Amino acid sequence: MRPTESSRIINSWESIPKQMSSMSLSKESVKDNLRIVVVGAGLAGLACALELSKNNFSNISILEAQDRVGGRLHGTHIDDYFLELGAQWIHGTDNALFEFLKCHELLPQVIEETSFEGEGKFCTSDGRIVPVYIVEEVKKIINNAKSELEKGCYDKNSTESVFSFFSRAFKSHVIKSNNDPDIALKKALFNWCVKFESIDNACDYLNDISVLSFTEWDECPEELYHIEFSKGSSSLLDTLVSLLPRDILHLKKPVKTIKWRKHLNSDFYSQLFNKNRSEDSFPVVLEYENGEKFYADSVIVTASVGFLKENIDTFFSPSLPKNKREALEHVAFGTVNKIFLIYDEPFWDSDDLGFQLIWESEVSGKCEALLLENPWIYDITGFDVMQKSPNILLGWIGGEGARLMETVDEETVGKVCSDVLRIFLKRPDIPNPCKVIRSSWHSNPYIRGSYSSRTLKYYQKDSTLYDLRHSLYTTCASKNQEEYQWPVVLFAGEAFDKTSFSSAHGAFQSGLKAAEHLMISSSKIEVRKENVCSRLSTS
Repeated sequence: MRPTESSRIINSWESIPKQMSSMSLSKESVKDNLRIVVVGAGLAGLACALELSKNNFSNISILEAQDRVGGRLHGTHIDDYFLELGAQWIHGTDNALFEFLKCHELLPQVIEETSFEGEGKFCTSDGRIVPVYIVEEVKKIINNAKSELEKGCYDKNSTESVFSFFSRAFKSHVIKSNNDPDIALKKALFNWCVKFESIDNACDYLNDISVLSFTEWDECPEELYHIEFSKGSSSLLDTLVSLLPRDILHLKKPVKTIKWRKHLNSDFYSQLFNKNRSEDSFPVVLEYENGEKFYADSVIVTASVGFLKENIDTFFSPSLPKNKREALEHVAFGTVNKIFLIYDEPFWDSDDLGFQLIWESEVSGKCEALLLENPWIYDITGFDVMQKSPNILLGWIGGEGARLMETVDEETVGKVCSDVLRIFLKRPDIPNPCKVIRSSWHSNPYIRGSYSSRTLKYYQKDSTLYDLRHSLYTTCASKNQEEYQWPVVLFAGEAFDKTSFSSAHGAFQSGLKAAEHLMISSSKIEVRKENVCSRLSTS
């Protein structure tokens, strides 16, 4: 049976310490002396630090700017229910995150599809319920188009956007349906599908996203696409933190600048074992916002692409190489937010799955007035009934509307959303929610969005994953004038995973791969030390 990618990586991690211990000729190893810093205590950072500590690296620090761990994984409790403000699903079973959750009994007893996104009643702005057969017809067009993209059924040199591809599929269907009395309604449904897919891709516009990105994403069986945590995402974070050594995690430590050296005049591996090591022998200096400094041999940066894009001119000194800057520039990092409307009791029927908002080309009356005053509501796709929380609706909003919504207080958000539901459902009796909880991912200065996607320019400018996640190296000189390179700045996070960008398991896996890269590099330094010790012992 062919091993999975996750088991291959795990086996290689387990073999590295054995190889290294067999090479060791002295009690003190490179792992004891390397000073490693992980910037960010999100899923990638925690996974990276845990793997390094498990493999006997003893001098690791995690610097987290916020007052909590998790990054874009952030859950809260309402009574006995878990509300996930960020990532809430594991996609598929063939990945390292699923294996970790399984090992620590953090998965449901029955592994099954748990999402009912974009289901239920599709309602128009004048209060009509769209017939199911029309909804299914338009959805089928889009789903068939997505299947073609995922199978790579297009020119591999294509410069087409996802929006263009979907539009051609829809127009081709419309042409076949001459004199269709429901064409206006179907166009409105098509626009809803575009908004739904824009949220799925965390972008403002689908015409920015390349069709090529769909084949890069590693799809999993549809029935296992939305697997929930049995005890909320906080159970995963608590487990990861509990497995880390004490005093490794430092919260409220925002890094302002990472200063890295392209050249190190001294012999790096000799300096590692120098008990009187000077500050200028370290290839990396991290400066906090309060002016303090932290010296390191390597830093793994797990900050979000949103943060990196916004701070690209000041966060690294010297600046990132041109190819990496361009690759980051051409990765999209949009905003997706959630709005939880919590009612004293549900106003909907027990078999309702949700209420999706279909905006027709023209609106009038109360709906027009509400939209003019609150333009952000147009970017809400709808409200899903939370299956395990009988009195809570979950609204999804993306793009510019998601960013505008963050500027409004939660009470107003709840009132306006209830007004929307009153209009679209023709239900003036719908009450305001008793409580509103919403995410604000764009407003967070250390995140600035939700997750990544890959744009037309990413492919047109020939950016590659190598450009995006390639480490920065310092060139070191040894006593015999031989030069070698050491990775001083490494990168991890969902955007840096080849086939699982935008996902929690992509973030987890990228953290593990960064740890693996550093382990391999340190094993090479260990060999250099062994050779020096060997020469000294025979001289």
